[in-house]
Amino acid sequence: MVKHYAKFEHHGKTVFSTYGLKGKHRKYCLCFQCSKFKPDKRDENCSIANDVYKMCVAHDLTTPIFECPEFDPIPGKDGFVIWTIENK
Repeated sequence: MVKHYAKFEHHGKTVFSTYGLKGKHRKYCLCFQCSKFKPDKRDENCSIANDVYKMCVAHDLTTPIFECPEFDPIPGKDGFVIWTIENK
């Protein structure tokens, strides 16, 4: 299988991304659909989100969150269904 990557400038740094995913982190990251995510109010923001943000700034990363123990869906935002998956 051939993998494709995109190389571009982000905040003055040359970075790489899996081709086709550049700019999509907000669409897939749980934080942007969570009631605890308050990025403009760092003192009220989710502590996990704050820690991830500090790491991203320190290392010039963009990190979408796909799994989180503190996730709380925003009521009424695009509707939502919670599925319970049991490991067997």
